[in-house]
Amino acid sequence: MSLQKHDIHCVCDIVHFINDLQDAIEDDNNCPTHCLNPVLGGTSSKRPPKNTRPFVLFTEDGKPFEAFFKPIHDGWDCPCDEDVDGNDKKAIDFFCKSKFFRVESVEGCCAVLRVLEPACINSACPQVDNPQENLMTSHSCITVDLNKFSAIQCLDDIYLEGV
Repeated sequence: MSLQKHDIHCVCDIVHFINDLQDAIEDDNNCPTHCLNPVLGGTSSKRPPKNTRPFVLFTEDGKPFEAFFKPIHDGWDCPCDEDVDGNDKKAIDFFCKSKFFRVESVEGCCAVLRVLEPACINSACPQVDNPQENLMTSHSCITVDLNKFSAIQCLDDIYLEGV
């Protein structure tokens, strides 16, 4: 899918673009990093090559969209460690929420997104500041209607194992 500047008007088009980009991974070090960068990993010569453009979606009321995931990585504690109804979350089987996604497939404006598992770090914005070190794949996916979102914010391109 080729996007011309005047065609870019919605989240749906951008997610299509990101999906096509991830499907056709290239390495070119001359492009700026942003949602519509025509090359995945455009400003990085680091190896392994980048294979994911993580992003955050915003609902129509301007809030980041979140989806649930079940933590799967050893040594990564769930970033939602508060009590739930007085129960210790560490003692029960629970799911956490993430604002970070990778597009897996898209048809029309219906997309399957993989929820990315954020590291539990005490920095204000570790996933935004350094997504390569602070985001991992999860086994959780969600199907969304892209017409329900008002904005998308892309993070730096990263390499994720298992995608």
